[in-house]
Amino acid sequence: MPRQDKDVQLTNLNGMDMPLPQHEKKDGSMAVTGENNPMPVKSSVKDVVLHDVVTATGNGTALAVGDTKTLTIEVYGTSTSRTLVFEAAGVTGTFYPVKGIKLTDLSMDTQTTGSGELWQFDLTGVVQFRARLTAVAGGNVSVKGKAVS
Repeated sequence: MPRQDKDVQLTNLNGMDMPLPQHEKKDGSMAVTGENNPMPVKSSVKDVVLHDVVTATGNGTALAVGDTKTLTIEVYGTSTSRTLVFEAAGVTGTFYPVKGIKLTDLSMDTQTTGSGELWQFDLTGVVQFRARLTAVAGGNVSVKGKAVS
């Protein structure tokens, strides 16, 4: 049974009093963090559209990364062929190819010619991300997903 010493709740572990992990609640009081009372995690998820039913090559809409850590995108559409190059830019604004992970088989690449695929990217430390469409034939391409910060 935990006991409280001043503002810190303690538990006895092998004869020693050990502080329990705690977090501050919205009202300023402290609460024990644990399995039934997990520490709140501040994260957000936003929709991302890099290409929306496009039929011509182009850079698409670049994602301003901000505090986004992970981006998951889906490549789909009616085109019979397409090539997308995954690129990120740093503080200079110059785009460079970056590797993503294709979630269906965990392979990594800087581009894809496939459709009906899910890709994931670590965007820590980059300023912008885009999926540049360098070739498309026989239909349209969409690239949409979720950015998690």
